[in-house]
Amino acid sequence: MTPEAAWLLAFLLIGHFLGDFTPLSTASMLRAKAVGAPAGPILAHAAVHSGLVAVAVALIAGPGLRLVALAAALELASHFSIDLGRGRLMRRFPPLGDPTNSSFWSVLGLDQLAHGLVLIGLALLVT
Repeated sequence: MTPEAAWLLAFLLIGHFLGDFTPLSTASMLRAKAVGAPAGPILAHAAVHSGLVAVAVALIAGPGLRLVALAAALELASHFSIDLGRGRLMRRFPPLGDPTNSSFWSVLGLDQLAHGLVLIGLALLVT
């Protein structure tokens, strides 16, 4: 991995943290993500992540609109799909939504791993 890709990945991971674990994730987004519905707040959450990816890519790789748009679109689609799928899984199997259940942490870990792998792919694709 080039230094440019490493820096981009660092910025992407910081953006992921900001999008998931700060007030950028609103209460309505969190409620929707927990059950996989309605899709609107989950899409809005994915759009926040998409915007953060666009900023990171523009800062590191330059303001090339095509590259920024591609990275943002890939993040939007993947983040929406991962979060929607996790929410639907938790709705179908309620113990997966209970933090006192060890399976909750496995599902959360897989969710974060999937997001992380997407970000690694974006860093490599963009640089």
